[in-house]
Amino acid sequence: MTRRLIAALAALGALASPALAADASLAPLPAFVQNPPAEPPPANPWSGLYVGSEIFGIGGKGVKGGVGGDGFFGFDRAVGDNFFIGVRGSAGYSPNLWSLGPANGFDFAMTSFRVGYEEGRWKTYVMGDVGLAKLNSVGVPSVPNAGDSINNLFNGGSRVKPLTAVGAGVDYAITENLTVGVSVSAVQSRGFLVAPPPP
Repeated sequence: MTRRLIAALAALGALASPALAADASLAPLPAFVQNPPAEPPPANPWSGLYVGSEIFGIGGKGVKGGVGGDGFFGFDRAVGDNFFIGVRGSAGYSPNLWSLGPANGFDFAMTSFRVGYEEGRWKTYVMGDVGLAKLNSVGVPSVPNAGDSINNLFNGGSRVKPLTAVGAGVDYAITENLTVGVSVSAVQSRGFLVAPPPP
């Protein structure tokens, strides 16, 4: 009985060996099948070109019409692990913190340079700003408008003053297209005191 079992196994092995030899002669699989391409990394919400607008409020004793706003555009670039650098331009209107005669606020145009760290939906940064400002005694705009602010800045009788600022902030991306944030900045100007424009 054992001899028959051994003979049956040997016959089976002889039948299977040509199939194994045929399998060995098959061409290898192409590289893209052996190593499928990796999934692309998720899009970074903090990198690239962006455009937007802001509305902000300033309150205090003597503040006339404490609502301002601006339009902005910028570009951020990721460098290294989670770090970024960026530049941003903005123009708008800001109300004054202090009473300055007939002036209700000032029109401004700023350029901001930023360096920061991003972690998921959070972005923290430090910034340095340079820009121009001019007292606005025309009246509080019903809707702050970057185009009107630029026109007011370079037309009319009063003089344009240089501004510099440093600050820091944190932003949170609610969605890919909607961001909220808070920032603080210290502004230096020549000739008059101004509330800091938003970064």
